[in-house]
Amino acid sequence: MAKINLRITHAKKEQIYIKALLSGPSGSGKSYSALRVATGVAGRVGEGTKIGYIGTEGVRDKLYANEFNYDLISLEEYTPDYYEAAIDTFVDEGYKVIIVDSLTHLWNWVQDQVQKEVAKGGDKVSFSAWGKYKKDNHRIVEKILLAPAHVIVTGRGKDEYVMETNSRGKTAPKKVGVGTQQDKDIEYEYMVTWQIDQDTHIATAAKDNTHLFEGKLDVLTEKSGEALYDWANDGDPVKSPAERAAEVKRVQEQITAKCTELGGSKNSEMMDWYKGRFNGNHTAIKDLDLLTQALSELDAFKPIEDSGEKEDGKS
Repeated sequence: MAKINLRITHAKKEQIYIKALLSGPSGSGKSYSALRVATGVAGRVGEGTKIGYIGTEGVRDKLYANEFNYDLISLEEYTPDYYEAAIDTFVDEGYKVIIVDSLTHLWNWVQDQVQKEVAKGGDKVSFSAWGKYKKDNHRIVEKILLAPAHVIVTGRGKDEYVMETNSRGKTAPKKVGVGTQQDKDIEYEYMVTWQIDQDTHIATAAKDNTHLFEGKLDVLTEKSGEALYDWANDGDPVKSPAERAAEVKRVQEQITAKCTELGGSKNSEMMDWYKGRFNGNHTAIKDLDLLTQALSELDAFKPIEDSGEKEDGKS
């Protein structure tokens, strides 16, 4: 087995885009909460920041248009292509805050396609059908997670009824959300996942990488969005692809100049290192961290003229 060379770097928190999921039973206030959180995020991004709302509820997508400022794409179909096109449209237009309400409609589409294939081919095609259409579902999840925008997603809860005693001492059924009507473990894809109570609209953090909301029972507000944004931007700025490419080229040029200064191919010790480090061509390396580390390692070598040897090899 060939030796695998792994690289150790010091971990640094970088600025990231918010990816959050709100889940709950019908009537819990998922859409309203998403708009409040998104409004808080937009306010932190800067004046004039627009919210893009991808809706799947028809006329319900406009219920809160008198309370919140957002632009709307109502999906005509709930296929992966429609979700992808809506996300791309908002991103291409420069929207930095996007709501996807809801991702459950995509999962319902997946289930419908599987059922159609089973109806045609029997249970023997069930496994392959699930594999096929779950890939489409995961493609949209990845699209959301990689989108250069803050994205707030909603999902319908897996509704169940529990018996609770009300304020009058009477036992009555209450609908609660247990998980999300989506692929399993969808909650763990996001940095924060909330479960929202139907009666109180209080959000409980089922998963919280930020540690801002764990153990707290609160109604989500604009302040929640502001806190999320501040946490996500507490770190080193992330360079754009163009900026990163320019920096890669700059460090490559510095390595070229340093190797030349050290004597180039005449410096056998440096060349042995170079061949092992870059396989003979550092300009083919695009990993900025690797290039920066290599540039610092070149400081350990002495120029060929300082080695005590003359060009003819005689002392």
